[in-house]
Amino acid sequence: METPLVYTILISVILFLTSAIVFIVDVQLSNALRKSRQEAVERERAEQRLRQALLAARAGAWEWDAQAQTIRWSPENYPLLAIEPTQEKLTFRTWLERIHPDDRATVQETVERAIKTNQALTVDFRVILPDGTIRWLRGVGQPVVDSDGVLQEMYGLQIDITDQKAIEADLQRSQLYYRSLVEDMPALICRFQADGTLTFVNDLYCKTFQRSREELIGFNFFELIPPERRAQVAADIRQLTPEQPTMEHEHEVLQPDGTIGWQRWINRLLLDDNGVPVEYQAVGIDVTARKKAEIERDRLLNELAARNAELEQFTYTVSHDLKSPLITIKGFASYIQRDIATGNLERIPADLQRIIVAADRMYQLLEDLLNLSRAGRKLSQPSRISLGLLISEAAASVSGRLAERNVYLHLPPNLPEVYGDRTRLREVFQNLIDNAAKFMGDQPNPQIWIDARLADQPGFVLVSVRDNGIGIEPRHAQRIFGLFERLNMQIEGTGIGLALARRIVEAHGGKIWVESEGLGKGATFYITLPLPPVSE
Repeated sequence: METPLVYTILISVILFLTSAIVFIVDVQLSNALRKSRQEAVERERAEQRLRQALLAARAGAWEWDAQAQTIRWSPENYPLLAIEPTQEKLTFRTWLERIHPDDRATVQETVERAIKTNQALTVDFRVILPDGTIRWLRGVGQPVVDSDGVLQEMYGLQIDITDQKAIEADLQRSQLYYRSLVEDMPALICRFQADGTLTFVNDLYCKTFQRSREELIGFNFFELIPPERRAQVAADIRQLTPEQPTMEHEHEVLQPDGTIGWQRWINRLLLDDNGVPVEYQAVGIDVTARKKAEIERDRLLNELAARNAELEQFTYTVSHDLKSPLITIKGFASYIQRDIATGNLERIPADLQRIIVAADRMYQLLEDLLNLSRAGRKLSQPSRISLGLLISEAAASVSGRLAERNVYLHLPPNLPEVYGDRTRLREVFQNLIDNAAKFMGDQPNPQIWIDARLADQPGFVLVSVRDNGIGIEPRHAQRIFGLFERLNMQIEGTGIGLALARRIVEAHGGKIWVESEGLGKGATFYITLPLPPVSE
């Protein structure tokens, strides 16, 4: 009995264990099956999302097996190439046939180079659809190599970039139209940053400043403006704001030949889509001719006003200064007539002398007025003149006055040459030296110093005539150059000499002025005269 019982128990145990094992295996298989199904669902969802992404991106995927030399295309490639899957199968050959003939060699060369070098590829190309439509695609691929560096596979996409290409073409056309407009406009056009660095210039801008585009891009345009004008131009530009983005102004510029020109500009502050300042754009024209005309007009108006003032003073002088000696002459002539009639001849010589002095006075006035009318109106042919010799001649002509007042003239050697009308310029120095000698006052050691150096005005020399005479009050520094102006009526003169000197100097393009620290401290007259031309 023991054996069957043991056997029965053993069988029962085996059955129990078997059932347990089967149960466990069944549970595990069920879990594995459920997991596999979930993974399949997830994979299917991922593939579906990938396909939706490819459709949204108008792209198709491909896989190339380097060992089997086969290629697999995702379904999204079919609409890209307008291929009906039910009627035609996409292969490498059909894909290649769709490529535009002009792009086919480039595509093949790019693909072969990527395979040969195991490098990623990117190539844009056109495909021709069955209805003749041209579509742009971009092919990208990434190689996969094994541990030995042997190419195994290549994965990639081809993406429809037709819209992008159309936008690029429109942008290129817009840029072409803009450049044509900018280059054909008879105006200078540039763009620049806030610090003045140029970012764009058109052809006329380059021609105007005689610099290449490469030289000007990155160049600071403030360097094309005279230094003394730069701060004002910068201040004008700083006024531009998003609320007031445009302004006009005119300013001077340094022309390539070193002269000063004028330009009129319309400046605009360029803003991005958010209204943030990006840079500046300026459109300008050359207004040098107009500005020169305006300057010449103002000069002529000022000259006309000065001449009118002189004319008024001249009328006054003629009616008074010339009338005075005439009255004297007439009066003493009547005395002589009366004395002759009465036989009183004693006073006649003295009266005749007064008549002669009055006539001489009137003659000198008329002579000076004649000289003044000639001065500045017409100059002789200019020539090179030794300044030292010119002043020596002027001093010789007034040597009597210098000797009378015992005035010592200091004339340094090696004075430069000047350029002008020799006769007229001699009159200038003759008047200045004679004037200095006349106004020495009671100076016990009267002296006159002559000196010369280059003037600040290019092409001119600055000559000074300094004396240690009675000096001039600063408030009369301008007045003494007026016609018939005489500060001291006790000293002989007509008041025409300095007016004559100023007119002659200005006719030569120069300037004349006087400086003095006041009465008793002498005076220095300065004049600027042109140097001889370099070519002379």
